[in-house]
Amino acid sequence: MVWLAALHRSQAEGKQLSPSEQELHRRRAGEAASIAAIRYAEGLLEIEVRIAELAGGRAAEEPSRTRDELALRRVEASERFRARRHVRSEPASADPRPEPLATQVVREVVGSTFDAALDQVLRRRRLRLVDLETPTTDVWTWLRRHEKEVTPELPAEVKRLRKLSQADFTREAVADVNRWQHDESLAHPAVAEQWAACADDIVAETERAYRSIRADPPGGRGKDVATGLRRAGEAHARASARCLEAQLMVQDLRVQATRIHRARGLSKLRADCLAEAARAVRKNDSDLATHVDRAIEEHRRGCPQRRDCDRQADCVSSIAEAVRFRLAAVELPGTAPLAPRPGVVEGAPSAELAPCGHERGAFICPDLLKQVSTDMARIVGTVDLAYRGEGRFAFAWVTEYGELGTGADQAINEHDAWLQAACRGVLDLGGELSNVHIVCRDERAASVVRYVVHVGLVPDALGFPVSQRTRDLLAALVARSGKTFVDADRCPGPHRGATAAKRLAAVVLEAGPEAGGAQAVKSLADEISDELREMAESRAQPPRPAEAAQWSPAGSEAGEFRWKAAVGLAQISGGWCTLPAGMRTPPTAGSRLRLAVHHPRHAERDERAESDVLVRHVGGKCELHGVVWPPGLLPGTLVTFGWRPGGDAILARTELLPRPERVDELTYRHRYDIRVVVRETAPGAEQEARVPDLSDTGWVMRTLRKLGHLSPDGSAILAEKALVRNCRELGLPQSRVGRIHPAVEDLIRDRRIGRLRGSLDRNGLPSYPPRAGESRVDLLRYVPRVVSIAPHPDHRQEPRPPRRDHWVDGFVRRLPAGAHASAEQIEAHREAIRAAEVVDQPLRDGFTYVRRHRRAR
Repeated sequence: MVWLAALHRSQAEGKQLSPSEQELHRRRAGEAASIAAIRYAEGLLEIEVRIAELAGGRAAEEPSRTRDELALRRVEASERFRARRHVRSEPASADPRPEPLATQVVREVVGSTFDAALDQVLRRRRLRLVDLETPTTDVWTWLRRHEKEVTPELPAEVKRLRKLSQADFTREAVADVNRWQHDESLAHPAVAEQWAACADDIVAETERAYRSIRADPPGGRGKDVATGLRRAGEAHARASARCLEAQLMVQDLRVQATRIHRARGLSKLRADCLAEAARAVRKNDSDLATHVDRAIEEHRRGCPQRRDCDRQADCVSSIAEAVRFRLAAVELPGTAPLAPRPGVVEGAPSAELAPCGHERGAFICPDLLKQVSTDMARIVGTVDLAYRGEGRFAFAWVTEYGELGTGADQAINEHDAWLQAACRGVLDLGGELSNVHIVCRDERAASVVRYVVHVGLVPDALGFPVSQRTRDLLAALVARSGKTFVDADRCPGPHRGATAAKRLAAVVLEAGPEAGGAQAVKSLADEISDELREMAESRAQPPRPAEAAQWSPAGSEAGEFRWKAAVGLAQISGGWCTLPAGMRTPPTAGSRLRLAVHHPRHAERDERAESDVLVRHVGGKCELHGVVWPPGLLPGTLVTFGWRPGGDAILARTELLPRPERVDELTYRHRYDIRVVVRETAPGAEQEARVPDLSDTGWVMRTLRKLGHLSPDGSAILAEKALVRNCRELGLPQSRVGRIHPAVEDLIRDRRIGRLRGSLDRNGLPSYPPRAGESRVDLLRYVPRVVSIAPHPDHRQEPRPPRRDHWVDGFVRRLPAGAHASAEQIEAHREAIRAAEVVDQPLRDGFTYVRRHRRAR
């Protein structure tokens, strides 16, 4: 690499190479080692530039020009390298025999049953599934098993390196690049994937040391400073070059594996084995086979990609979901109406326990409420009905805070009635603004609503006959995707909400159109509403101090209320916000107001988001539902609100920071509450699932930031002995408990958290520094990294110096209205994602991808 780097530098400086040097340069051109050598030469020149700047001279101009020229050549060589590998792998990536759609659906629906059948097929053929699939990890080992020539046994040291964790390998690699004589074992191609996987950490570690010396040079003469800077810079240059070489080698290995996979017909053999296993499963389960064929036929009728469904993961997932709920509808018996227990007066408060072990007077079983966070579904209601044999039914829905609604209609069967009642509850209670969590006592109805909201269509077969009225209601729910949550109440004993709704539904059914019936319904509805509201208000808890909004009645105008609050992630995604407690004349529940949020982008530009909001009482607090927040608003941003009592408009505004600040991985340009940022942006916050899919270190960081004791500066501390228990409280599987303590050591080693000595008071609250008289314990501490970012200098008034040709990174841009990206640009965007040049997000409709290109001056 050193010799090749010298050749590349000489060529970039315009020097004449000898014939032998020209031949060497020609033979090695395009190889991963040659491209890495360019990066190494570029890094060495960077050191010369920095040393010259440190000395205060102008000798850095020539090395700067050579460095920039090498950077352009490296980018061009990398592009050619990737282009050649893409051409070589393209025939193999276009698999002519994708896995049949029915096989994919069966595999996703029955899971372990399919795996057992596939295992029998593979044993019969004396095959292993891992050998039939194109490898995504450990490609080098896969190639060894499939290459014809016999390769020698790996040295023991290489085997040891391949077994190291990412943190351990990073430490050894950093130590290696800081030595001039490198370890041959770390240069073995079998550990190239380890280098590529740890590349970011290795480069970051060496760059941190290099920048530290640049920012704070050690004491001594200029020669000593230059020596230290050169030593750290050379280590960083070696790390960058070797990581780049490893990444290119891994790309080449994957191309070789793809080519071998295609040449030996392994994709066809794999498809045959999967199809044989699917046939065995379908033969043993006729109901599954029937539902799979019917669901595929219905999906293809309405799918715009009907000819390519077997290659679309979304199509497979939608069909599998349809099969699951149809199988559940076949297997589940009808739900019998629940009768009150003898001796218990319906609707009366009771402190006795229900069969689930919770208080019968609770509105809904607490175990059921855990399934959907109230941050996601702000309004929680329960639906119940009264059904007659001739198909007439009446329903009622109620909320914990006394909101309720009733209705009556005709249904084909009892499940159809439950489905209509659940849909009406969602539409009446949520409307177009609020996120709603509805609870009913019919599993089939809940399953159908969940499926329709998930896939965005109403299939022909729903598992039981339904009326056209039901289909119309289901179609109306399609637009509420992300705002509707429906669950079946499997609790063996009715709680207060279900009992009240059933009482009200029975009166509605009995009253009918008879004279006086409406008055009887109204009287009972008022009674139930008052009882529920009084109980909810008596149980309402005041907001926690860290979450309470700050407000004051004084404002710039007399009589105007002003308050300040930090918005959370759930508020931004759900479109709601809380009004402060203590307002003497709060807005009337059910009224509509106009909310305008001003969100300045910079000093000259101010964005404005307006919305019609609905005032609702939730959890003992007053909330605004249907809020449209400005795009790009980050969790924890402080918003100042202003409202004049009796008025119909609320004005809100965010405030720019003097200088942007980076908090961990997010850049904030507006004032924020650091404590809310720490809580709301913890790992897993972007995942909608209640139990997020996180790494071991991610679970530790999430627990510290979510449950740790917060300080005003945003730091969070937690007793180390309580860490596992708190991880389990957030949903960590029991099988991963043993991996938490090693993850803590990795985080401490990476300086992302710290271990310190603190104390616990008698209530179990930690404190640091330790307090006198309290028991001493080991604490884990997370401190957010807040860095002030210098604004870009304004060069508009300065004469611009002539620029050399330069490369522009690939980017996504918006197309004119009605235009769409071409298939070529969509494929280019996918290639950029695979090469980690852009964020891993699909290309949205109305946008296109612009490739990396060279721009003239």
